[in-house]
Amino acid sequence: MSTSTRRLTLFIAVPVMLLLLPLSIYFVDTALASDQAARNVSIEGTDVSRLPADEVAAVADDYADTQTANVITVSVNDQHFTLDPVEIGTSFDTDTAVTRALNANKDGLSGWLRAFSQAVDVPVEGSVDVVLLAEKLTEWETEAIPNPAFEGSVTIKNQKAVIEYPHSGLAIDRTIATELVSDAVMDGTTDIIVIPLVDSQPTLTNSDLDAAAVRAQAIIDRGVTLTNEEYGFTFEVTPLTMAQALSVDIVKGSPATINYSIDPAVIIPLAESQRANLEVDPADAYWDIIEVDDFEDWDENYKITDSPQEGVEGLPENDVITLVPSKMGTSLDVNLVVEAVQAAALGDGTGELVLQHTIEPEFSTEDALAYGELYEVSEFTTYKPGTNRSHNIDLMADTIDGYMVMPGELFSVNEVVGRRTLEKGYKYDCAIVSGELSCEDDAVNIGGGVSQFGTTIFNAIFFGCYEDVEHQPHSIYFSKYPEGREATLGYPKPDVVFRNNTEAPVIIKTSHTKRSITVTFFGNNGGMTCASERSERSGYTSPQVSYQTDPEVFVAPGEEKVKSKGSGGWAVTVTRVFYDAQGNEVDREPFYWRYRGEKNVILLHPCDPRVGGSGECPDPVPNVVGMSEAAARAAIGAAGYAVTVVYVDDPGAPDRVVSQSNTGGYPKPGTPVTINVDNTPIAPPPSP
Repeated sequence: MSTSTRRLTLFIAVPVMLLLLPLSIYFVDTALASDQAARNVSIEGTDVSRLPADEVAAVADDYADTQTANVITVSVNDQHFTLDPVEIGTSFDTDTAVTRALNANKDGLSGWLRAFSQAVDVPVEGSVDVVLLAEKLTEWETEAIPNPAFEGSVTIKNQKAVIEYPHSGLAIDRTIATELVSDAVMDGTTDIIVIPLVDSQPTLTNSDLDAAAVRAQAIIDRGVTLTNEEYGFTFEVTPLTMAQALSVDIVKGSPATINYSIDPAVIIPLAESQRANLEVDPADAYWDIIEVDDFEDWDENYKITDSPQEGVEGLPENDVITLVPSKMGTSLDVNLVVEAVQAAALGDGTGELVLQHTIEPEFSTEDALAYGELYEVSEFTTYKPGTNRSHNIDLMADTIDGYMVMPGELFSVNEVVGRRTLEKGYKYDCAIVSGELSCEDDAVNIGGGVSQFGTTIFNAIFFGCYEDVEHQPHSIYFSKYPEGREATLGYPKPDVVFRNNTEAPVIIKTSHTKRSITVTFFGNNGGMTCASERSERSGYTSPQVSYQTDPEVFVAPGEEKVKSKGSGGWAVTVTRVFYDAQGNEVDREPFYWRYRGEKNVILLHPCDPRVGGSGECPDPVPNVVGMSEAAARAAIGAAGYAVTVVYVDDPGAPDRVVSQSNTGGYPKPGTPVTINVDNTPIAPPPSP
């Protein structure tokens, strides 16, 4: 290679090397400081050049802590207040400042070169909570300004709304004050910040206050009434209590507003005092029956479109059955009551009393609806004589009235009513005892006459097509009852029992008048109907003879006295015929019964062997009238009777029996016989 060529190459290489040297230094420098701040970078005047990220963040945090800890002083109307920046929610965005500091002068080679000659100072931006600052300004305004603008007031005194009208005054200039305080906190100044004041006018007018007072007075005067239609409950807040609870508050703002509030401390004790009345146990669904002729209970809720009775518009032919819905148990939440009172007070004074539901009923409305529609299935009426028996029948009917028999259940009159006793209000009346009609005041006759109720309910069972489980007709036929289709009652037997063999409940409704007793069955037997067929009488029998002792013993030995002629008996069969909903006969059920008839009762003297006597009959009571007392005593004693002597004045028969008891009768041996003896002294014989 020639010398000139080497010189040319050297001439070119040297400048290139001079150019590559700074570039090499840049790459090496930036590689070493990739996680550090660049040269000539500061945060709020503090140099962070070549510092790693965590130290840069520490510088930013120190600045924020210093500014936040700097308590400033403000002057309002020559009154000084100190302010901790924390009180107004002062905060600094240190994260953004750190990011900017770490990215400064790192925009390539130009940035790296610029860092040698130009400094970058990164600010830490801050802010205050304007709402907290506004509250602080209001606080200073209240303490330092004796004559602020007044928005007026409405207070309640003695149940009357009292007005204090608005007027003008001084106030802090909110816009300037907000800027001054914010800047002072950001700058960390130690100078006293003077807050300027301005004239202030109220935003509410006299008319606004007048209207507020009128509304407040209306709220007080009408009080509040909360109702719960489902349970029929009412909760009232009287005008006196409302005056204690109501507050009319003027809320400052642009413009100011008028708020009405109810003090819970007044309403909650009132609600607590009603808790026992408003918290109830769950109520089962049930069917209510309204009788056609019960006009007092008839109202619009029970009108139906069936054919009305003649002359009574809107009344149905049969009694009306309606489902009364079940109800949940209730629980009172006093906070909900307060809310409801507040809403009602600001409304028309009325509202809903909200109750929380707790316990489910055992028999819900849904359970009842699942059985389908209920209707009058059968009804039977009998007519009753006698005061006591009518009382007994009515008492039994009232006990059973409304009883519900669920599907598959047995219903027993004796199980529901129990033993008939004087303590339950039953009275003595005639009853059949051992085939004879007894009307004595004996324990067996308490509740006498209720067999008529047994007959009435049995016929309702019969024509309702329900399953007969147990019934027994009377041993003696009474023409007031359907022959062969009647039932007697005693305790514990005989009884009337049926099974609800349908898929719907049976509600037993009873009603009575002075002369009649009616039993009605409501249910749903699938449209089944039943009719009755009765056979001819057969198997006639003569009355059964019954010999009895005459309790008064007026029957002489060997003689008979007919107490009851009795009646013959016979057999009869009643057949229940079942028809389906289309009128087709589907079954027949015979009921056979033999009436024994009433006994032919013949009274005898106790000595008669037919009533268990020995056959040795006593002598009759001798007639001793006219005998002396001694002779009479002897004669009566010899006949086997005792003697009772009564002395009388009868001058016509001195020392003679003038009258006696039981003459010629046959009382029991030892029975006292009373003799009346004249005790007039016997006159001496005349002197010769």
